[in-house]
Amino acid sequence: VRLQVTPAGRQMQIPSGFEQAIPGTLVMFTLLVLLTSGAAMLVDDRDKQLLRRLASAPLTRGQVVMGKWTGRMALAAVQIAVAIGISFTPLFDMEWGPALPMVVIVLVAWGALCTSLALLLGSLAKTDSQAGNFGAFATMTLAALGGCWWPIEVAPDWMQRLQLFVPTGWTMDALHKLISFDMPWHSALPHLAILVVASILVGWTASKRFRFV
Repeated sequence: VRLQVTPAGRQMQIPSGFEQAIPGTLVMFTLLVLLTSGAAMLVDDRDKQLLRRLASAPLTRGQVVMGKWTGRMALAAVQIAVAIGISFTPLFDMEWGPALPMVVIVLVAWGALCTSLALLLGSLAKTDSQAGNFGAFATMTLAALGGCWWPIEVAPDWMQRLQLFVPTGWTMDALHKLISFDMPWHSALPHLAILVVASILVGWTASKRFRFV
């Protein structure tokens, strides 16, 4: 007689394959594109005096900032939509789990945070090269610490705890719960709340530091 014991409900295996690679790549490249080109374009607009022209237009400061934020958020939304769409093709045949709507909401919240970070970096950087280089460095660091390159479950315990202190870690932990561990949609609500609050706080800071010249 052989006794076989398996976990019921939540799957405990380490995320692997496309279930790890596609969300990790999506999280990393959304941040990379916005922190490099998104921030650098804002610096370029300032250098070319385009922002000064906007300052003379009948627009409030808040409207200008929101316009710049919306444009970059649209870029993030396109990235997310294309990545999810391609994942359903026979080439990948990605399984997003039973809570796909919540996965999309988490990714949109992540895109909003990346957009706010791009505006803040674009307001602080003095040159487009500075924005691009710092954006790439920050993305690589956060991607490694957040579990975008490999499942954080294979890392030591201290790295798994550290993951929960970086924004990429909040997002990847939520996606793993929804995609790989078959947890209910509300298990990602704490992560979603943190992403939304962080996006608002960073966006508010970016609006205060926004420079026309």
